[in-house]
Amino acid sequence: MLLRNKNAIVYGAGAIGRAVALGFAREGAKVHLASRGPERMDALGPHGIRVVGVKTGGVPESVPEDFAGRDALVEMLVEPTMLGRAATLEDVGNVTAFAASDRAASITGAEMNITCGAIMD
Repeated sequence: MLLRNKNAIVYGAGAIGRAVALGFAREGAKVHLASRGPERMDALGPHGIRVVGVKTGGVPESVPEDFAGRDALVEMLVEPTMLGRAATLEDVGNVTAFAASDRAASITGAEMNITCGAIMD
């Protein structure tokens, strides 16, 4: 378990936030959810708190099935990708669990790009 005995704070508890929280919990973290981001994130580094964002390019699973225009929206999310698919909620959970783990201890002030190649950094 990558995150055993770690605390994780997840900002945003929608579909993606839920996937992140579940990914952290699967890896043994104590998860805390908040509905809005903190101010002055740069002031957290000296306290050992890392800030890592996740760029998804959109997650089709998070679009409600009954959303008008869903199929067109999903096509717009998938079409520009290099992999022929968009990120899944499980992808988001797995990447954020890694980002919060000790294996990513040197990553801060950065964004993890899981756009399946739709957005090049």
